Amino acid sequence: MSAFEPLTIAITGANSGIGLRAAQRLAAQGHRILALCRHPHRGRVALETINAGAAHPATLVTADLSAPESVAAAADHISRRTGHLDVLINNAAVFDQAMRRPAFTASGHELFWATNHLGPFQLTARLSPLLAAAPRPRVINVASKGLITMPRIAIRFDQLDDPGWYSPTRAYYHAKLAQIMTAYSLALRARGTLDVACVRVPAVRLDADRVAALPWALRALYAPKNRLAIPAERLGETYAALATRTTTWQEHSETAAQGRSALRGVYLDEKLRPVDAPAFAYDATARERLWVMSQNAVGGPSWAW
Repeated sequence: MSAFEPLTIAITGANSGIGLRAAQRLAAQGHRILALCRHPHRGRVALETINAGAAHPATLVTADLSAPESVAAAADHISRRTGHLDVLINNAAVFDQAMRRPAFTASGHELFWATNHLGPFQLTARLSPLLAAAPRPRVINVASKGLITMPRIAIRFDQLDDPGWYSPTRAYYHAKLAQIMTAYSLALRARGTLDVACVRVPAVRLDADRVAALPWALRALYAPKNRLAIPAERLGETYAALATRTTTWQEHSETAAQGRSALRGVYLDEKLRPVDAPAFAYDATARERLWVMSQNAVGGPSWAW
């Protein structure tokens, strides 16, 4: 039996919810965790929780995914600390239903779009040389099971930062569709050299402190849903199992296949079973357009693939 080799794993949004539980589990298994968090204080508190059972002390990396300069600084920080990165889990996302009006970043992008899509896209590009240096690199994006209720959802290419169509729900699922499409594009671009997955996460039980921070009306509306939601610990197990699996997405696809069959194995449910994405995600022309627009929006970073 070969000796255990710890993986170096970067997880965004590692200070709460699924990201924190995944970081705890992976650190306890002996892997080296880079915990990317937006708020330094919350990150330090999370680090204490992660390190309580860690074989190797986790490292805190401050990163605000809505700010390109913060993403670049985080990637530079990670590059100075390690020569390779085995796994990147793009877990962090914003979904504040109390935001009835859109907010915009200093770069002029709608906040949900910037945080949930552009930030992970830029971070993945910036870290791609470190991933390429790993023997079996893996990138994990995160989408939502709620997309099942929106079979005709499409990227609003001409309205990406237009406040006219905004609602928190629309903005959130719009960005999550982009995460699936980016995972598909990356899987095909780096076929054979990078394992890519996108997890379809169902409703997850919020941590008590997050529920307490909700406005009272939302808190009352969310209470029944929260009781029925899956515990974050369960999804943390899903992330950890996917991060350390020995298989790749290509074992579910057919090399000569086209369309959906060619991409089967990238989009997975919480039990790591291949599932279908919204129809728009299979449009190759739309995926390429999204890639180019995203690339331009974050300053045209170089990719290893």
